[in-house]
Amino acid sequence: MAGKHLMPWVYQMPFAHFTLNLMAFGALRFALESARMSVWIVEAKESSMEKCEDIVVVGGGVAGLATALALHRVGLRSLVLERADCLRTAGAAFMMWPNAWKALDALGVSDSLRPFYSQLDGIRGSSICTGVCKNVPLKSGGKGDSSMKLESRCIERMALLEALAKELPVGSIRFNSKIVSLHRDTISPFTTLELADGRSLTAKIVIGCDGVYSVIARWMGLPPPKTTGRIAIRGMVTYTEDHHFEKLMLQVWGKGVKAGFITCTDKKVYWFVTRRSHPQDAEICGDAERVMHAALEMVRDFPEPIAELIKSSPVETINMADLKVRWVWPWEWGRGVEKGKGSVTIVGDALHPMMPDLAQGACMALEDAVHLSRCLEQVIKSVNMADWGKAQAEKIETCFNKYLQERRWRVSGIVSVAFVMGFVQEGSSRLERFVRDWIFFPLFSMRYLLYFVHS
Repeated sequence: MAGKHLMPWVYQMPFAHFTLNLMAFGALRFALESARMSVWIVEAKESSMEKCEDIVVVGGGVAGLATALALHRVGLRSLVLERADCLRTAGAAFMMWPNAWKALDALGVSDSLRPFYSQLDGIRGSSICTGVCKNVPLKSGGKGDSSMKLESRCIERMALLEALAKELPVGSIRFNSKIVSLHRDTISPFTTLELADGRSLTAKIVIGCDGVYSVIARWMGLPPPKTTGRIAIRGMVTYTEDHHFEKLMLQVWGKGVKAGFITCTDKKVYWFVTRRSHPQDAEICGDAERVMHAALEMVRDFPEPIAELIKSSPVETINMADLKVRWVWPWEWGRGVEKGKGSVTIVGDALHPMMPDLAQGACMALEDAVHLSRCLEQVIKSVNMADWGKAQAEKIETCFNKYLQERRWRVSGIVSVAFVMGFVQEGSSRLERFVRDWIFFPLFSMRYLLYFVHS
């Protein structure tokens, strides 16, 4: 009925009046559609942009979990973003020297690890070129009863990660969260992190613990890691009964190859082999069976039980790594902060990847975490996180600069010595073997490893 009354009235309107009404109707419809689209866009942005986090730790390895736990111990909550879907096991085991145990004590996890791993009695080094063998007891200064054992144990990577993660509050680790980039406006005190799945996250403080190929380090302007021309193959063997090996770190030096092993427990032994890189290494790197055969070929002239350990290892525990280092001079460590990167810093391999020849990589990451948390603890009392602004960000920036200044000389020294020792010990050339067997070995024996075990 309404249509019957409406139609004659429309037909009687002047044409211009009808056209204006039609245009108004179209404009109204367009405005409604535009408003609905705007609401959809806002909702989409809100769904992809999560709430602002106070502290974000990028990376769930040893450095990341240790940093998060160190912050937790001083009353600071953080969110750990880990790219994998679970804790990563690559790496088999870590050597934990006294400086690492001091850090683990501060983190409150040392007592959950000590009972399960053997205390090492000493270090043994030998050269197959000369037959010379040296033993160094793991004891501090002093004679007789006045000397004390230096706490040194080889710990499985997964055990360390689980011990650290267990102490964190529930919900502290977010898996499947790979960071691909980050950005920050010059006038903004916030940092935005872009994730691989399209989400983004805003943070007040960002701590990069994302390893050798760190996205955070690259954004801060640090030079990319450089290959050292060396590779390392590592693995773990588990026996059904006691292996009866001495509780030692053993190293054997050959012609262009270094190999050795460390007893972890009465049934587990961690082994390693290093040499110069070969062009075919890239082809076999992802194939554990071929990597095992390469390791056996490398130690064919070495005494047992090294070859037997390699043969007995499950292939899933074996991995090959291209050894890299990031050359940053100590006086350049604060450069990223001085360029105005603000409340962003890096820890562990993201800052200082190093050669494994001093067995200090994980130890340095633990030290970094404790030092950084203590620096933040001192300054955070004067920072209003609820009212985050430029002034607060500048205080954190100053704190991070202090952390870098405190760490630079110790870490730079360890990175440099490990680099030199790696090449000297392998003895790829006659000159290197001469220096190793007739100068370095008689003068320093294996004691050089103990020069850096105190934090």
